[in-house]
Amino acid sequence: MANTNSYRERFVGVDTLVPLLNGERAPYINFDNAASTPPLKRVRDGVNQFLTYYSSVHRGTGFKSQLSTWAYEQARERVIEFVGGDPEFHTCIFGKNTTEAVNKLARRIRIGRDDIILVSEMEHHSNDLPFRQVAEVIHIGLLEDGRLDQDDLDQKLERYGSRVRLLAVTGASNVTGYLNDAALMAEKVHRVGGQIFLDCAQLAPHRQVSMGPIGGEDHIDFVALSAHKMYAPYGTGALVGPADFFSTGIP
Repeated sequence: MANTNSYRERFVGVDTLVPLLNGERAPYINFDNAASTPPLKRVRDGVNQFLTYYSSVHRGTGFKSQLSTWAYEQARERVIEFVGGDPEFHTCIFGKNTTEAVNKLARRIRIGRDDIILVSEMEHHSNDLPFRQVAEVIHIGLLEDGRLDQDDLDQKLERYGSRVRLLAVTGASNVTGYLNDAALMAEKVHRVGGQIFLDCAQLAPHRQVSMGPIGGEDHIDFVALSAHKMYAPYGTGALVGPADFFSTGIP
């Protein structure tokens, strides 16, 4: 059995004393890891070590600027590889968090007059509200135990067919912890000519994420995640999708 103390030693601030209502102080216990996790010491140390070389990214010719640009691009490739993407096909766009990543996708997706975006009723509002600004959003119902109702999804795909431009669904519910079968849903929406976006903010810290083979029926078209839920501080979200999807339009 693993020594849990060895894990405690890897994190920043786990032994920090905080004030209680009675005036005493006690070690802080974090019950909010689903929202933000404590940072790893390796992450802190890596950031601090690179600060001596930090400079402008993509807008300088000096050594530090060139090195910072290289490190930035390496980070984008590492994120793509982390979610099982292909750096030759996909691109990674950084933002403040998953919320901003979803907003970026919503504002770049090309919507026709009659297009529909399907969103499940288990979504975080960040994976719902942005799409309401660009298209008609139809919600997929849930079963009594909180699982996604696959029959309802099938009925809505049959009803709206090629009008379905995108299916936006979470990989893991931040309320129940339920894991969606993303590959199955990808197959279903691809059959009607739509695409799928998987919100991996809660999934990525706990399960391996794989976008699947490019061109495959179960391929995940877009994924997003947040570093602040994965033991890195201060946010930083990432949106991964086909590079040519973002090659036109206003960024």
